[in-house]
Amino acid sequence: MHTQSMSKSSRVSGFGLIEVLVAVLLVSIGLLGAAGMHVRAVEYTMDTERRQMAAMVASELMETMRGDTATVLQATGVPKTDLGGYTKAKATALPTITTADCQPLASEPAKRLGCWGARAKRVIPELKDDLITSDFAVAVDATSNLVSITVAWPVKKGQCLDGNDNDYCTYTLRSRL
Repeated sequence: MHTQSMSKSSRVSGFGLIEVLVAVLLVSIGLLGAAGMHVRAVEYTMDTERRQMAAMVASELMETMRGDTATVLQATGVPKTDLGGYTKAKATALPTITTADCQPLASEPAKRLGCWGARAKRVIPELKDDLITSDFAVAVDATSNLVSITVAWPVKKGQCLDGNDNDYCTYTLRSRL
């Protein structure tokens, strides 16, 4: 009788150990899922922060142009095709500037564009000149008279949350002057 109760006790304690191991496994799976959610939340937060910075940089240039309507607009109130010197095509470099050109802001549109690029580099720390040259753009649509300002920032390839597989994301602000 003693051996019968001993083997029953061993089986019960072994079963308890299996329950503990299964519980540890389930908790570990849950923690891995929570860690994955945290990593994704950090990615979304960084993307949102960069988009806000890009929106701010684009808005600053739009407001600069609105403050210089005598240069940007024709007498009829329609934007000039070159926006009075504020246009910047993709794959073109911004004008070279000195610190003195931006403090106070120069009156020449080309210098103001250069200061805008310098400001963008201060606001978006990982931004490099080659991305400003290749993907920043300022243009006007002759049909709708909408001014568009495109700002780009670097990300790891395929991590832009807009679905592109680029190594950068873009934000475009479109507005009337």
